[in-house]
Amino acid sequence: MLWRPTYHRRIAQLADACTTAFSFVLAYAVWSGLRISLPGTFGSEIQLTSDLYWVAATFSAVWVIVLSKMNAYTYQRFTSLRHEIVIVLKVSLIGTLAIFAVIFVLRVGYIARTYVCIFFVSNALCLMLEKIVIFRVAKKFRERGRNRKRVIVVGNGATAHKFVRTTEANLGWGLDIVGMVALISKEYLEEFQGKPLLGDASAMEDILHNHQVDEVIICASAKELGHTEAVFDVCEREGVQVRLNSDFFGRLAKGVSVDNVYGLPIISFTTVPDNEWLLYAKRLIDIVVSFIALLILAPALLSIALLIKLTSPGPVFYRWNVIGFNKKPFASWKFRTMIVNADEIKGQLMQHNEMSGPVFKIKDDPRITSIGKILRKYSLDELPQLWSVLKGDMSLVGPRPVGPHELVLYQSWQRRKLSIKPGITCLWQASGRNSISDFDEWCMLDLQYIDNWSLRLDFKILLETVRAVLRGTGC
Repeated sequence: MLWRPTYHRRIAQLADACTTAFSFVLAYAVWSGLRISLPGTFGSEIQLTSDLYWVAATFSAVWVIVLSKMNAYTYQRFTSLRHEIVIVLKVSLIGTLAIFAVIFVLRVGYIARTYVCIFFVSNALCLMLEKIVIFRVAKKFRERGRNRKRVIVVGNGATAHKFVRTTEANLGWGLDIVGMVALISKEYLEEFQGKPLLGDASAMEDILHNHQVDEVIICASAKELGHTEAVFDVCEREGVQVRLNSDFFGRLAKGVSVDNVYGLPIISFTTVPDNEWLLYAKRLIDIVVSFIALLILAPALLSIALLIKLTSPGPVFYRWNVIGFNKKPFASWKFRTMIVNADEIKGQLMQHNEMSGPVFKIKDDPRITSIGKILRKYSLDELPQLWSVLKGDMSLVGPRPVGPHELVLYQSWQRRKLSIKPGITCLWQASGRNSISDFDEWCMLDLQYIDNWSLRLDFKILLETVRAVLRGTGC
């Protein structure tokens, strides 16, 4: 995870194995203490036999294998501590589930479920502490001149300028820049950013012969990428590690993956969140929250339905045909808040539209019923959409669903809203939806949500939405 040389990788693997074995012992000590303090709560006593030690040793080896599969030992000097901790949490969870499978499915001996849960916590904490220590120690070693790499930077534009400046500000990366190589043609300058200019890309072979170099880092703009092929070819022949830093990927950099499919190199770009674990967690939250909410709110939903039926003629629900994820159409439902022929007389009111763009909205809409005003004020008309969330057509948090008649009026950049599931609420609602009259601003908030999505952001939006609903700032 921290070094490329084999012996450093072996040290990291040994440290992970020892830490995992220690977490077994620590979990047993904690479990035993809790079992004595709260008798009858933590299961029967676990005998410390040689078999248990073999189990600990076996799973320590499994942990190292899983860490390897998660690319925990792949060379990456630019890795962040946060990235390492995320890997640790994933491995601890996968490993703990593996323990449950082996012990409780294959009936291998007796180990209390409470012990396994305590082990998960102790293992995650111990491995995180280990990574923090190793991360800090490796950084200090590099700052003091140990375990450093000699690199050549190919490029003489803004991308190279930024890379050199960033590298010098991060001594913990352990990179010593031997010199610069002009990508397109040799400049008259003898140095760049205080580093000597060794020549241009056409002389790359001689430059590698004359300088001891561990790696070559190409810093190229999108327009310069076509000139990098020769550098790659030379580095491949010479057996020199080469890396590419380019603004070609722009905002897509965090969503780039490289695969080799039957000998075909495939680079995949994604402009939406693609962390499967977090997306699974988001879906799980949607299912649990929508299911519980529908159960708890069932009496209120029935009461609202009765009020709608008694106060105005027509159906209780308004069938909402919309476009969802990846332009897939689906039907959702809201409580009806308007008169039955509201869609038919909409055209007569278009001149009073207060929103720019394809969305229609006017203050004191005459089509809204008396009970509808109350439902809209407190967003109660949105509650039936919890069923769409439970089904999977929608999410609790996401861009507003799009009507087919609206989509045809969307500009190209606005259509990226359809790259994720629509939601009941999003940034536009939490940010004060009554004050937003510019549809472009509305879309930009949705795209801001997509680009910065996290579970933490979802929770924040949900809390802000609850406050908005309680204040009665609905639309």
